[in-house]
Parts: sequence; structure tokens; C-alpha cells
Amino acid sequence: MSRMLKTRSPVADAGQQRRVFNLRAVGMVLFVAAMLGVAVYRLVQLQILDHRNYAQAAHDNRVRIQPVAPPRGLIYSRNGKLLAENVPSYSLVLVPDDVHHLHRTVQDLVRLLHIAPADLRHFEQLRRSTPPYRAVPLLTQLSQRQLAHFAVESYRFPGVHIQARLIRHYPYGRLTVDSVGYVGRINAAELKKVNADNYAGTDYFGKSGLELAFQQQLHGKVGYKVVKVDAAGRPLTTLQSQLPVPGRDLVLTLDVGLQRVAQKAMKGWQGAVVVMNPRNGAVLALVSNPAFNPNWFVNGISEQRYRKLLDNPRKPLWNRALDAAYSPGSTIKPFIALGALQAHVITPQKQIDAGPYYIIPGDHSHHKFWDWTPYGHGMTNLKKAIEQSVDTYFYPVAYAMGIKTIDRTLAKFGFGQLPEPGLQGESAGVLPTPKWKEHSQGQPWYPGDTVLMGIGQGYLQVTPLQLAEGVSTIAMRGHGHQPHLLRAWRTSPSGSLHPIKSQALPVAHFRKQSFWRDVIAGMHAVTASPYGTSYRAFRGFPLPVAGKTGTAQVFSFHTNPFAKHGKIPFRLRDNALFEGFTPIDKPRLAVVVVVEHAGDKLGPASNIARKVMDYWYAHQAQIENPLSQLAFGPMVPNPHGKACSLGNAADARKASCPA
Repeated sequence: MSRMLKTRSPVADAGQQRRVFNLRAVGMVLFVAAMLGVAVYRLVQLQILDHRNYAQAAHDNRVRIQPVAPPRGLIYSRNGKLLAENVPSYSLVLVPDDVHHLHRTVQDLVRLLHIAPADLRHFEQLRRSTPPYRAVPLLTQLSQRQLAHFAVESYRFPGVHIQARLIRHYPYGRLTVDSVGYVGRINAAELKKVNADNYAGTDYFGKSGLELAFQQQLHGKVGYKVVKVDAAGRPLTTLQSQLPVPGRDLVLTLDVGLQRVAQKAMKGWQGAVVVMNPRNGAVLALVSNPAFNPNWFVNGISEQRYRKLLDNPRKPLWNRALDAAYSPGSTIKPFIALGALQAHVITPQKQIDAGPYYIIPGDHSHHKFWDWTPYGHGMTNLKKAIEQSVDTYFYPVAYAMGIKTIDRTLAKFGFGQLPEPGLQGESAGVLPTPKWKEHSQGQPWYPGDTVLMGIGQGYLQVTPLQLAEGVSTIAMRGHGHQPHLLRAWRTSPSGSLHPIKSQALPVAHFRKQSFWRDVIAGMHAVTASPYGTSYRAFRGFPLPVAGKTGTAQVFSFHTNPFAKHGKIPFRLRDNALFEGFTPIDKPRLAVVVVVEHAGDKLGPASNIARKVMDYWYAHQAQIENPLSQLAFGPMVPNPHGKACSLGNAADARKASCPA
């Protein structure tokens, strides 16, 4: 009982309870007052202090700035035929900021429109490098069926809409791909190399050829338009716009007729043809065979088709005219002859006993360097040596010159250097020196290496374009010009032409001007003399032609080359070459042909060159049409802000300007 009395609660103190209640009441009042103060401050901030910012945000919610990609510049042949044009197409674009469930929306579109995985990967790549408020193309060329399907279901896809765009098209396909090149979808790596703001809305970027070399000039300058949109992001009206600046048009030096004849003549063969005007360096035809259709790459080539191109043993993706380096074979002999005359090694009349083989003086192994005939050619002077391509004449000549003199001579003609066009993939070939061999092969330079240089074998490698530059310099007696593919720029909407001046190469000086005459006389005999190695191919041609054939070994037999070796595999057969120009006194055409693995067939390269010259002779006036006389067709406006040409080529598509 006593314990219970001790633990019982005391009588409540009314005064203390009142004080606690008052404190709590004051605290609640202060808390409520503070909350009201915060609410009032927030209202003042929203309604007064930040009113302008939120009003602008609300405005931006219904007004968008959309980039307008500039129409890409067109590419014309030397006579105004369209080689690369823009045709209208419809693209499906998506604005990430306007899409509530991006992943689900994309998957629904994939199922609805049967979007390929490659298109989806490209979209994801571009989306990661594009601001979320800008449209990203998901499909760049919708079919009529896809357009119809999306039109019916478009209400389900806020932030996704159709845009009319221009896409690249190449009317001549594989005929001009070796020089014009092609465009493809722009990727994140390419966006990093350029001003990304100027490429907003741009779908395509040059991937090869002139499309890549002149990407900046062809692209133009981006425009914009301020568009009022609805809650789903669909455009309603255009409030303001600035037209894009179209890319500049290119007028090339190429002639479509010559190009077609050269490619047709190469049918069935692998190799290259380069046709030039030696008076100014204009490249009239540039053919690499086999070729491929550049239109396959514009909107993304399928993996299966690309794999077939890569695995094709004929290598259609390889630009042989610019990138392939070949042993020049006997086509190098006129250049060696000029150096030998300069170095006092020979005179035009000096006779050399050209037997069936040559042995280097003092060579105890008695290694034989064979002539192309087992009988030799007997006493031979310069003209006969070039006319009949006498190897055993040039072996001792090259040995007497020495490698330094040979290198110095060949460098005068551009060998071992990059030609001018500046296209991706160009090769400089190989102009070998003792230092080069030691560095690349880990071996010293031997006298036999010098001997082989005299007939264009060994380590010497040249491209067809280099050979065309070299023979053009011979044609002009040392006054060569840089090879070039660009004839003029053309600006829109005026259509004014701005010619490109040819660039002269450093003059190839020799002691006597008569040296040119002596070497060219031998080259003329190649095509005009019954003993010439190209006489049959050029018999009956109405103009005098100076030329030189060549056979370059791909594989050499260390024993007697005239012994029977059975059937030689295709890839080991000799290459056939031809270089030449016409007329001799006032040259206007230079042709170089390389036919891979021609083997022992007589004259395939010479026959191809003859077909090219026949066409040129029959169409000289058309091919050499002055720039001032070109007509490109009427310039008409279009909704994209570009004055675009309908062109004057009969086979050029009039859809160059969107409807």
C-alpha cells in the first residue's frame, strides 16, 4: 500500500499546462505565418519577378525554330550534263523533346513501317549527337506505302512528322563514280569535323571523290524558320524564315561520251583509263573498271550488298585510276631515254649491241637479264629501241646512268608525288631510292635494281594518273600542267560561271630541245612503223600518234622466261599498258590505259586507247565546247529556297527541283 502511494501521479498543475498551451499556440501561429509568407513570396516571384521568363517559356512551348538544310550543289559534266542532282523525297523525322515515351514510340514505328536495323542504328547514333529539340531523321526515303501507313496512324505519334527533303541521285550511276564519288548519311564522327550548327538538318555528307573533296563548297549554309506548333509538336504556321544559301555547283572537265566509250572498251577487263588534255591538264575521262553504283550508298547500303562488294575478287570499290600503283613496264622507257641523253650516256645515233640478254659487267654470277625476244635485236639506236621496246638496249643505259640520275629524271615528271586532284585515296606510287629500300626492305641497293628500273620493273610503282601527267609533259616538250577535274564553279540563283585556271607544273628542263624530238620520233614509230609494238592498233588513224606500250610482270620466273611454264594463274599474268598522245606537233589528247592480267594477249591496252582516240577525233568540237557556250537550262525557284536547274541533258531527271 505504501509503495502504491509513492508511485501515484501528482495533482495536475493548471498554470503549467496553460503556459505549455500558449507556447504551442504561438509556435503554430508563427509556423502558419511563415508558410503564408513563403507562399506570398512565391506568388510575387512567379507573377512579377519571373513573369517574363515564364511567358517566354510558354511562348517557346508553342513556337519552334527549325533548321532548313541547304540544297546541295549540283555537279555537271564539261558540257552541262547533270552528273549529281537532287531529287525530292519524304523523310520521317522525330523531335525527342516532343516525344513522351521515346523508346516505345520508336519501337511502334519500327513495327508499323518495317524499319531496318541499320536505319535504327543510324538514328540512335545521330540522336546522341543532336540536341533533343531538333528533328532527327528516322527514315530518309519513305515509300508510298509507308507514307500511307503513317498518315493513318500519325495521331498516335506526337513529335513525329513527315518532312519533304532533297536526296542525292547520280543519273549515270557507275559511269562517273570514280571521279564524282558519292554521299552517304552523315555520322557523328563527321559532325565533329565541321560546324555542327551549319549542318543542322543535313542528312548527307560526301564519302568519296569530288563529293568529299568539295564537301564544304557543295554543302552551302543552313537556313531556319520559326514555326508555330500544336501541343503534339506538329507545325501549324510559319511565323518567320531565313532561306538557306545553296551549295555551289561544280562544272567538271569530264566528258560523258569519252567516259562511256572508255568504260565500254574496258568491258571484261580490270584496269584503268585516264584521258587528259595535255595543253591544260584537264582530265577528260577517268575510268576504273569494274565499278559500282553510287546510288546504293546514298541512303545506306544493305549489309549483304556491301559484303558482296568487299568480297568481290575484282575489287570494284578500289579506284584503280588514282589509287592503284603498277609497275610501268616499258612505258617508262621514253623518260629513261630523256635522262640518258641529258647525262651523255647515249646519243640518238649511238648503236648498242642488243642481244638476247644482258649481264652486268663484273657480275661473277653471270645473272642474265633477258630481252622480251629470245633472239635479241642486234645493233640498236634510240629510235629503234623505243619503237621495238628493246629491253637489252635499256639495261646497259640504266646501269650507266645510275640510280641517282634515274630518280632525278623521273621526279621531273611527277613520279613519286601526289597528283593535284586531291581526291581521297590517291596514291603517290613509289620512286625507289637506296635509302628507301634500306628503310622499307631492310636490304642494300644492288646494281640489278638499277638495271630493272630501266625497263620499268623492280620497285618502281606509278599510278595511271601519274603516267598520264608524265606523258602529257613529254607531249608538251616539258611544259606540263597539273591534272585537274574542276572546270568551273557555278553559283545560284544567277547561274554565273567562274572558270578555274589551270596550273602549270615546273618545267622539265633538258640540255637540248632536240632531245624531245628524238624521243617523240621513237614514240611515233611505235604506232606508225610496221615494226612498232602498237602499229596494228593505230593503223589508219587520221592523225599522227606518239605512243609507247608496256608489259609489266606480276610474277617473274627465275629460269629462262621463254621456257614453257604451263597455264599461268590469272592473278599472276602480266599487265598490259599503253601511253600516247595526238597530234604530235600540237597535242590535244593524251591517253593512258592499264589492263590487268592481260597475259600474252597482244595489244588490249593499245586497242582501248584507239577506241578512245576515235571517239575524240569524231567529236572534237563537242568535247572542246567553250565554257561560255554552255547552257544549263532555266533556273526555277522551289519551296526550299534554291533556284535549281532543270538541266539540259536528255537523260537528266527533271525532278532535280522538288514540286
